[in-house]
Order: sequence, then structure tokens, then C-alpha cells
Amino acid sequence: MSLRPAQLRRLRATLLLPLAVVLLLSGCAAADRPAAPAPSGDGTFPVRVDHVYGTTEIPAAPVRVVTLGLSDQDPLLALGVRPVAVSQWYGDYPSATWPWAQDELGDARPVVLNGGVRNEEAPPLEELAALRPDLILSLYNGTTAEQYAQLSRIAPTVVPDQQFGNFTITWQEATRATGEALGREQQALDLVRQVEARFAEAAQRNPQFAGRRAVVAERFEPGASVVRSGNDVRARFFADLGFTVPTEIAGIRPDEYGEIDVSDELMSELSQDLLVWNIGSAPEVRPEVENAPVYRSLPVVERGTVLWLEDPVVSGAFSWGTILSLDYALDQLVPQIRAVVPE
Repeated sequence: MSLRPAQLRRLRATLLLPLAVVLLLSGCAAADRPAAPAPSGDGTFPVRVDHVYGTTEIPAAPVRVVTLGLSDQDPLLALGVRPVAVSQWYGDYPSATWPWAQDELGDARPVVLNGGVRNEEAPPLEELAALRPDLILSLYNGTTAEQYAQLSRIAPTVVPDQQFGNFTITWQEATRATGEALGREQQALDLVRQVEARFAEAAQRNPQFAGRRAVVAERFEPGASVVRSGNDVRARFFADLGFTVPTEIAGIRPDEYGEIDVSDELMSELSQDLLVWNIGSAPEVRPEVENAPVYRSLPVVERGTVLWLEDPVVSGAFSWGTILSLDYALDQLVPQIRAVVPE
């Protein structure tokens, strides 16, 4: 099952490797480093990227790029650069890269950091140093000031602006910031505009979506649902198609991640024009939802305007919400939404 940002923060361990030891050991694995991909074009360097912890200078077009953020490989790949190492989020796919990005990955086989085990408190500094990156991207992440200082001693490190920290960066900003670090900001902005245009076209072709109220819900523990709101990419997906998404449920406001926790006692509040259950990473929760005491009597259920996202790849694309995954999600989901919300 995919983890909520709040859960990711709570999963932090307590041990950090001293950086001096990391740098001392960094040369040991040089012979085993994956081959660096050739650069596919560069802009004007040096590039200076401003962010929450100051300014990062990138002296030349990056070649050996490491992505620490959970989905940072996608915008990098969209811009034609293959990472030498990536972080694992969820899903059992080669190189922690989902099917919608495998064409861009090609025959590259980036290292999956820390054997695919996330440790939010302690990035694998020794492993990172051994890779000898010339750029570290930590965008869809919760990088602390201390971690940023440690990472920056290994390679130029780019984190988000203050408004996009702690797992709240939008897909547009993640793409733009990646392009800026690569000296390809205009290319990144062009890609963003192309996907935004796809949303606008889908909304125009489906005027019945306009103004309809959509609730996107997930389950992470028994007895409660999580409704997506605010800048969460799952909420924005439906908002960008013309739907209205909730800013609160039963007076409960979203937290900093755009999550609204709704107990099953308040499940009736989920009954709007469209109810979307995003359960592709945990299909076993469907019976739990359907057997809740009030569920079958909800007007949205009686009308049949419930959409279950059970396919793991479609649900994953919807949840990752990146420049690459959204293209795939639009292809797969718009016809499903149209079937539930016809003209």
C-alpha cells in the first residue's frame, strides 16, 4: 500500500551516518558505479537555483543525477535525462520506475537506493557519495536543513521553494524545478503546458463534468477514510477536469498535505455527485467499505455514480501525479469517468 506523507514522516528512523565517514568511504565502490548516461543537450551554465535553504549553484550540465524524492525520476526522465540512482516509493517495478516511464528509462538501470528501503531520517549518504553524482534532486520529499547540508557536501542539491516543502510540491513545479536545475527550464515549461492543455481539452469535451461535486477517497486504516483536497494531485486531477472538489468535510478542514480524515460515522458526507475510491494499492479494502453500515444507503451509491480505481497501474499513475503519469492517467481515467458521469 502507498503511504501518506504524514505516515512517511512518522516512519523516520533515528540514525544518521557521520558525513566524514561517508566521504572517506565514498571511493570504495567506484568500480561498481553504473555508467553515466550521455547528456542530451544543455543550457547555459552555471545555473543558480533558489530554494527554501538558499541557492544551489550547478556549474555544468548534470550527467550523473540522483533522485531522492519519491517521484522525482519522472520529470527527470521526461526531460531526457536518465538517473544513476532513484528512491523507492511503492510498487514492484524494475528500477523503481513504473510502466508509464519505462520507455523514457530505456535500457538504463539506475541503482535503487538503500536496497529499496526508505529511511526518511537518514538518507543513504555513504551510498550516495559512492555514486559520485553531480546533481541530487530532492523535490517530492521532506528534506530537512540538516539533511540538505549533508547532501550538499556530496553534490549540488536542489530542494523546493518554501511553499512546496514536505511532500507538497505540485507536478508543475517539480517539472519546472527539474528543468531549471538541468538548464532546460523552457523545455520543462513547454511539457507542463502540453499536459495542462490535455486537461483543458478533456474538460471541454465533457461539459457534464463542470461543477459536479467529486470526492476522492482512500483507506489506510479500518474505520476511517481519507478525502483528498487542496493541492493534492488527486483532488487537482478532478478539479482540472471541471469538477468541484471539497474544501472541507463536515466542517473538517484538510491538513497541510490536503488530507481530510473522515470517520465511518461521517461516511454519509462522502455522498456527492461522484465518489471515487482510489484503492489500486490495496484492493482488499473494497469489501470493508461496502460493508460499512451506511454505505449502501448513500445516495451516490444508489445512483451508481461511484468509481472504483482498482487497477494498480492506473491508480498508481493517478496517485503519483507526475508529468509522465498524468498523461497515462488521462488516457485511462477520462473514459471511466465519462461512463459514470454521462452527458
